[in-house]
Amino acid sequence: MNKHLVFVYGTLRRGSAGAMSTTFPNSEFIADAKVSGSLYDLGAYPGVLLNESNSLVIGEVYEVDDEILTELDDYEASSHYCRKQVEISLGTHRRMCWIYEPNPEFYSHRTLITSGDWIEYAKTKTDWPGDTSPDETQS
Repeated sequence: MNKHLVFVYGTLRRGSAGAMSTTFPNSEFIADAKVSGSLYDLGAYPGVLLNESNSLVIGEVYEVDDEILTELDDYEASSHYCRKQVEISLGTHRRMCWIYEPNPEFYSHRTLITSGDWIEYAKTKTDWPGDTSPDETQS
């Protein structure tokens, strides 16, 4: 079975109720990492737009197999995210990795997260949509 690297930047990160270790327990944490792009608050979860800036978005890299990658595709597609290849920074090294980027057509209302860190931002977020809270969201 093939192995893939996946960069997560939102509620799939450690410290969230929907962390990879909980949602996809057979995924393996590799390292903290960063990617160039702009991070936005899309309401219940964040989204990275990759070709927008030279800002850095904070996240984590996981190794997954084909089965988990397919499950991630389904999980993210339900929120109109699609998988793309991107170069990420792992300390002083650069690696190619999969990332999920939202379709901007579905998210006209978005707020820039200048820190590039969803976990820190979510601790101070007060305008959660509907009845969702940080523990009930995805991405």
